[in-house]
Amino acid sequence: MNRYFSCLGVLAVVATVACAPFRHRQSAPPQRAAAAPACTTDSTYQRLAFWVGDWDVTDSMGVHYATQRVQRVLDACAITADWASGGGYKGLSLFAFDVRTGQWRQMYAANQTPSPSGVELRTSDPSYDGPGVRFILLLDPADGKPARSRVTIMPSGDHGALQLFEDSNDGGKTWRTVFKAQHHLRPASER
Repeated sequence: MNRYFSCLGVLAVVATVACAPFRHRQSAPPQRAAAAPACTTDSTYQRLAFWVGDWDVTDSMGVHYATQRVQRVLDACAITADWASGGGYKGLSLFAFDVRTGQWRQMYAANQTPSPSGVELRTSDPSYDGPGVRFILLLDPADGKPARSRVTIMPSGDHGALQLFEDSNDGGKTWRTVFKAQHHLRPASER
């Protein structure tokens, strides 16, 4: 009889050990839906969202001038703009909103270095209250040179965008248009 109870004891231990993972399994905590990145819900970060896309760029006469791919990066906290035009000219911009200053910043680099447009740093113009964002050079020109430049990126027409390049020779009192870069979304077959 003792032997019978010993066998039952061994079977009970084996059954307990074998079933232990099933009895003691804890249910995983419920999965939470991933929160949307903060920048996608903050309208300040979305001031240039209209510009995101693959674009054919024409000049003010409607002549094809370049292509540009504008993309959200870093969970929509920044935007890149990759520019390519005739003659192998290429440029790349990184745009981001600086919460410390309350201004947009742009860093532009081009393959045409060491020309003046090789690298430029721009900040948003605090006096501009129109659609999109207007950028001015972060550093003022050298003393005695009243020349200034600015670039305004704004929505235009039916799902289009416009980059308006302007110069001033009188320290910003008057401005003249240097170039209008009208953006038209590229057909999906060409992207």
